[in-house]
Amino acid sequence: MLGASLLVGTTLAVADEERTAVTVAVGQTVELEVGYAMGHLCDSDSVVRAEMRNKNADTNVFAITGLAAGTTLCRAGTVTVENRPTVLFEITVVAPVRSPATAPKRRR
Repeated sequence: MLGASLLVGTTLAVADEERTAVTVAVGQTVELEVGYAMGHLCDSDSVVRAEMRNKNADTNVFAITGLAAGTTLCRAGTVTVENRPTVLFEITVVAPVRSPATAPKRRR
């Protein structure tokens, strides 16, 4: 029963934790600076492709690419690495934006 209470406690901690909202279109990649956070974890790898990249000696970026419309939570940084920051992102992926040049022409 202890495991169940730990799971519930963890879920509540995430539910109450501050999140940074990010919107990205399908096919678009966004890089978010996350300091020296290392590692990442997302709830759904069918909504976004995520990776951690080194920007410079002091900053990493969390790169996310929209794969399919939907919403997922991703954490940049792992809580198992001492004294490293973690950031919780709520990522919403929307349909790709069509420019007028690529939009289908209407028939009259």
